[in-house]
Amino acid sequence: MNSLKLIVLVLIVFLFLGCASPFARFYNQMPTPRDRLIYHNDDPKMFSGSDPEKDYIKLFEDGYLMIGYSSFNAGSVHWNGAIAQAKKIKANIVVTYSKYTKTESGVIPLTTPDRNISTTTSSGSVYGSRGAYGTYSGTSQTTTYGSSTTYMPYSIDRFEYLATYWVKAKSPTFGSLFHDLPIEIRQAMGTNKGVLVKAVVKNSPAYDSDIISGDVIKKVGDIEITDKHSFINALRKYAGQKVSMSLWRDGADLLKEVDSIKYTLPVL
Repeated sequence: MNSLKLIVLVLIVFLFLGCASPFARFYNQMPTPRDRLIYHNDDPKMFSGSDPEKDYIKLFEDGYLMIGYSSFNAGSVHWNGAIAQAKKIKANIVVTYSKYTKTESGVIPLTTPDRNISTTTSSGSVYGSRGAYGTYSGTSQTTTYGSSTTYMPYSIDRFEYLATYWVKAKSPTFGSLFHDLPIEIRQAMGTNKGVLVKAVVKNSPAYDSDIISGDVIKKVGDIEITDKHSFINALRKYAGQKVSMSLWRDGADLLKEVDSIKYTLPVL
């Protein structure tokens, strides 16, 4: 029976995971420009994450860009697969997450060859001519072949898995993570125009100019910022130049001077 259980366990693993590592099978690449990244062949560092959005901002502020992620639902999975995938794509850091979703139960039929051997015993007397007499006895065996089916129960805890892969970005950059204004800030400002800064890369032009998370950028040079697309266009126009930026912070308008804008990091 122990051998049967082992066979069933192997079948279950193949049923739910397949042969290849799920971190490789369910990998999704981000559209991050490769010429902005610093690749190396060192072993990646793995960290257990807690909140994907907060971890994203923290790594962004430290100068890393996410180049891809693996996301899937499965039973128990070893994190070695995440490290292997990180090595394959030359990531510096991999951050892992898992969350229990449900338990799946059922039975798997296992059919194995079966052989039955039956033994027949016979005996009797033999009479010959002229009063000859004798007895006999013996056994014979008959083999029949078939199969038998055993139903093996299983119970597997399933989890949502997520692994994000990060590479150090080249510098200098403008160094901000930004997105369009949420409704609560539009209401507070009384306008739909501007972009919200979500994070600032350490030692970037934005960081050195004291632009901080939560600032709303209203104007770059002579360009009024209406949304993230107009902000990207303004950064391109003033690339390599010193430019003033009009901000809104905690209800007050500010003016900041930013040196040598090169390009911006991703939007949200």
